[in-house]
Amino acid sequence: MFEVQQVMSSSVGSIISYIREGFYTIYSIVKGHIVTFVNLFRKKVTLQYPEMRWELPEGYRGLPTLPVDPETGQDACIGCGACTRACPTELITVEAHMDEGTKKRVVDSFTMNIGLCMFCGLCVEVCPVGALAMSGNYELAAFSREDLIYDRAKLNELGGTREPKPEPEAPVPAGEEAV
Repeated sequence: MFEVQQVMSSSVGSIISYIREGFYTIYSIVKGHIVTFVNLFRKKVTLQYPEMRWELPEGYRGLPTLPVDPETGQDACIGCGACTRACPTELITVEAHMDEGTKKRVVDSFTMNIGLCMFCGLCVEVCPVGALAMSGNYELAAFSREDLIYDRAKLNELGGTREPKPEPEAPVPAGEEAV
């Protein structure tokens, strides 16, 4: 007799759990439809990508590049290797030698494996001459990993030209007010 009561109570419990799951299913479907209905009247945020582009926020960290100085026609890299040491993924390779005539370091090659870059901006921060800059370029798709290794010429091309240095303002003599 005890076994029959146990079997009956377990079957009643399973029927109740099926009914509970049925109500939860109906609740979930209604809730999903409500979310869909509410979002139906919101402002659309989809862009037709190739024709329309996002406006990037100020300070966007895209691809690190070597902008060219318009006065000299060259980038400002001095080959110190600070960017190489600061990069956590070790994607930057700088090879340089000392010029005997000028006693200055001359950059032989500058390469970046952009496929490894995490766009942290540490290389830009540590550059003593400000040769590196983060660009707004976010289209970095390539068919092979070798295409993601950029040399100095490619980084110069992607960096464009460096903004001219602002003229320092003349100091205001003591006792006069600035207008």
